[in-house]
Amino acid sequence: MDQTWRDQMLPASFRGISFLIPQASVPIGMKGQLHEFPQRDEPYFEQLGKQSQVHRLVCWIIGDDCFERRDKFMEAIQTPGPGELVHPWLGRMQVKAGEGELTHDFKSGGMAAFEVTFYPDTPLKFPTAKVNSQQQVVKASDSLWDSALSRYKSAMATVDQARLGLARLRNTLSGVYTVIQQQFSTIVGVFTNLTGFVQSLMNAPDSLSSLFSSYFSEFSVDDYLGEGSSSSYSDTVATATQHSEAVSSINTVSQVGGVDAVAASQATANLVQDALLVQVAMIISEMPIASQPVSTSTAPSVEQQAVLPIVRPEVPVADDVIDLRDNLDEAIFQASLKADPVHYMALNTLRQAIVKHLTAVAESGVRLVDITPPVTLSALVIAYRRFGDATRETEVVQRNRLRHPGFVPPRPIKIAQR
Repeated sequence: MDQTWRDQMLPASFRGISFLIPQASVPIGMKGQLHEFPQRDEPYFEQLGKQSQVHRLVCWIIGDDCFERRDKFMEAIQTPGPGELVHPWLGRMQVKAGEGELTHDFKSGGMAAFEVTFYPDTPLKFPTAKVNSQQQVVKASDSLWDSALSRYKSAMATVDQARLGLARLRNTLSGVYTVIQQQFSTIVGVFTNLTGFVQSLMNAPDSLSSLFSSYFSEFSVDDYLGEGSSSSYSDTVATATQHSEAVSSINTVSQVGGVDAVAASQATANLVQDALLVQVAMIISEMPIASQPVSTSTAPSVEQQAVLPIVRPEVPVADDVIDLRDNLDEAIFQASLKADPVHYMALNTLRQAIVKHLTAVAESGVRLVDITPPVTLSALVIAYRRFGDATRETEVVQRNRLRHPGFVPPRPIKIAQR
């Protein structure tokens, strides 16, 4: 037997408080504006979208316990935020209670009558402009390098070249030269050794800034990291972390020696430090925001895991990216404390751009959680139990630097959350 309209009606309630509805109304159709013009007999109606679904309900609460249920219903409609309305004719919906009126009638003993207006709960959407955080990092790094060149030139202009001693500069710039060796291998090849580097500064201080400018004009992240490495989050994070440590290591130089030697050494260290920040910014700008993180819901079948080589896109590990972000944030902040106002602004702009981009990258990645195997298991078994995907055993081994993938001891290890 087919259901009648009475069978299809739902018991009315709001936030779980039941009531009866003898009457309900809701606007339908299109809202709009009627345009009427002088000396014209035909008006024009401009449609402006659908009517808002504002539900005006008459609610009856009847029974010996009507006062108790009345108070609960009043509390429900006076509680801020959305709630579920079960409409007898229209079904379930999320609404927000608006204005209402409570009526008691002596003739209708044992009943409380409400007239309540419910508004649709549509989250407020603010217009936002899509900002490319990668481009912001590149733009900020360009501005920083322009400021770095200006700062270096101004600092070296005040140095008396005749007062610079070879031995003094060798002592104060040995750490800076080591950083150049490690991070700017093509530049360091111009100098035979530390002595040659110092002699170049004493004879032609502008040559160093020119070398760096030429270096950046031809810089390629793929060439620096190696073909294919720029698309690897782990390789990029590892390289950027090395840069962060190098930035901190040359933040200040020894203050032992003459005024001119100290000034020249600090100016050189500042230039190399800025060059490091420009280079790490260019490397970080190549880190995309992952769009398809690994998910257990897309794990290949057991048959596929046993037969086919599984290729999946790499996603960033949020914990690693956040650590890199915080380290760079602190390193750039410390560097800015010794900068003049103009250069401080350039450093701060780059710091904010890097933090913003790395935060977005981290949000698109996977978080790590700590788990402890109940007994000694293989990485393959742990990966299958955790993700339903045994092919992710390599991920478990690399993350925890396990000596042997077949024996994971029952102690805490880090593993992706999904």
